[in-house]
Amino acid sequence: MERLLGDLGAGIDELERRVPGVAVGTIGFCFGGATVWNLLQAGEARLAAAAPFYGPAPDDPDFSGAEAAVFAAYAQLDGRVNASRDGATAALEVAGLTHVVKIYAGADHAFFNDTGPRYVEAAAAEAYADVLAWFEEYLA
Repeated sequence: MERLLGDLGAGIDELERRVPGVAVGTIGFCFGGATVWNLLQAGEARLAAAAPFYGPAPDDPDFSGAEAAVFAAYAQLDGRVNASRDGATAALEVAGLTHVVKIYAGADHAFFNDTGPRYVEAAAAEAYADVLAWFEEYLA
């Protein structure tokens, strides 16, 4: 995880080099969603917005070093990932981060993946509109 977070930090360095002064956001799905949580846990303060989609949060999360506005997307039927939702929500609140934690009804893990068997078109369309609005608000 340390190397992965280092690589992602280098990616943010490159984005800032190429487009200085532009707000940086991140989105991730499943493992990528977990990675977004881990960037927040690592205190990546250069993120203005973050959107973890059905990614499990770290054990005992602490997001106090982060500054991102967080849109966390969960699937109602995803018991494994939802087990970390309350801890993530509490950590967001303790850190004082702007956040929305949204649960998509009738959806399971990977509901956003239109190439997989768990794809739920209505939930995916709603989530897409939600995350675009979030990024427009916090990355503008």
